[in-house]
Amino acid sequence: MDKRILFLQILRRHWLVLVVGYVLVIVDPFGIGSSTSKAISNAFDRMVSPFYSSHLAAGGEDSADVVDVILIDDHSIRTLSHEDNGYLTANDWPLAYSDHGLLIDALRRRGYGTVILDITFYRARSTDDSFDFLVTRLKHLRDNAGMSIVLSAGSDPGELEPSIHPLVKAASGLGLAGWSGHGDAYPLEKVFPDGTSVLIPDGVAVPTLAVAGYRAYCERTKRSGCGGLSKAEEALLAPEPAGMHLKWGMPVEAERVARSLNCQSSESGLAWFELFFIAGRNMVGPETVNSEGLRVCPPVPTATMNDVFCTEPGCYPLSRDEETPRERIAIVGVSLPSARDLFDPPTPGRLPGVYLHAEALRNLLLHGADYVKPMGLSLSLESFGLPGRTLPLDLLVAWPALFIAVVCGVRASVNWRWGRGSPSGHSEWSELAMELFEILIVLFLLGIIYSVTLSVNRTPGSLAELIGLTPLLLIAIRKERKEMENERISSLGWLACSIKQPALGRDAVHHRLP
Repeated sequence: MDKRILFLQILRRHWLVLVVGYVLVIVDPFGIGSSTSKAISNAFDRMVSPFYSSHLAAGGEDSADVVDVILIDDHSIRTLSHEDNGYLTANDWPLAYSDHGLLIDALRRRGYGTVILDITFYRARSTDDSFDFLVTRLKHLRDNAGMSIVLSAGSDPGELEPSIHPLVKAASGLGLAGWSGHGDAYPLEKVFPDGTSVLIPDGVAVPTLAVAGYRAYCERTKRSGCGGLSKAEEALLAPEPAGMHLKWGMPVEAERVARSLNCQSSESGLAWFELFFIAGRNMVGPETVNSEGLRVCPPVPTATMNDVFCTEPGCYPLSRDEETPRERIAIVGVSLPSARDLFDPPTPGRLPGVYLHAEALRNLLLHGADYVKPMGLSLSLESFGLPGRTLPLDLLVAWPALFIAVVCGVRASVNWRWGRGSPSGHSEWSELAMELFEILIVLFLLGIIYSVTLSVNRTPGSLAELIGLTPLLLIAIRKERKEMENERISSLGWLACSIKQPALGRDAVHHRLP
């Protein structure tokens, strides 16, 4: 059997497997390919999370672990609006404008210099006469107290009515809290058509909430390592539209989360030990919420609005005694059943949308312009009358390349097993050992793809779907081994008809008598 089988011969032999692979990843019937890709990406994100958390904790003076989430929940509203407390004017959501001002003042007393509100004010409510109070208060905190306050622009600043513009102008910045067309990536900014809003000059891109908070914090603290993010979008092989792939941290210690959340954190340990346990859980199945009903602690330190106003000693879980205290960032969000602002992170459980912006902000503070980017090269099909459809060019090339590499690797291993090319010969392996070895070849090649991309702060992007095609690779491996066995049998059958035949004993060849 010729060892140097031609490339086209392999493609012709396994063309059906290649076509099925393309159908699964491009046509994506029943969402099988996208679901598999997301599950694989989440599994890798969980395995990277221990190292990401360790990197956050060991940041020193420029630590990125300075972001805290403040949740406005129903328990806090009922408690703080009770007549025994009297902090809040409103006893239900939405809060009064003056209540937001009191919350920002309370956060300032807690030492927060940057406050991000993941709350969109679309118009001034006619039933609340404290709007002017909040506008005046934001101007004072910005100009006299030096605070940076970033407001949400929703998904389109053009939807903010003129009545709310005085509040937006009194803040330090404006950021998008919603978008579309970026998949699981977190975008940095978005350019709207000219004339969308009088708040946004023509041709100026509107940053997302995390980016607006990052710029406000860097400008306020003059933090070293804060740089422009514009060059990051110019990376090679970046998909369109570009975005940031978020690293997610481990569940934080229960001591840094409000007791009212009633959550449990993971066992603290070395990152490599955590990696071992997470990899084991990924192999068994998806991570689930604790069966006893306890929630898994969120990945970002969290307190409720009730904790912010707490005056008892040691009641605020986010207060940290440090030799060199760092100014922290508070990002305020809503955790109410009526809000319906929930998403599924790689970690088990569902989280309010405020954690998406909080984790994106920590990624920016840790990596700056070197944040993790998806890798991909796509071709838009708009010119062919298919709007919104793209072809992953990188996947179109990588799938047959991986296929050929696996098949050639299997052919080499089978030939080695048969002892070809060695004068002494090799002992044959068992069939089970060869099958396990072939699976290791596939996993090794796919692991190389992920390791190389992660080492340069990139993710495989659409190439992650190659892992979902592993069953097809195993099918092709089985077929190739059968073909090689048939070729070997055919060659032995030809020898049976020849004059010279293989011999046993001292002579290697004997002549067949007529």
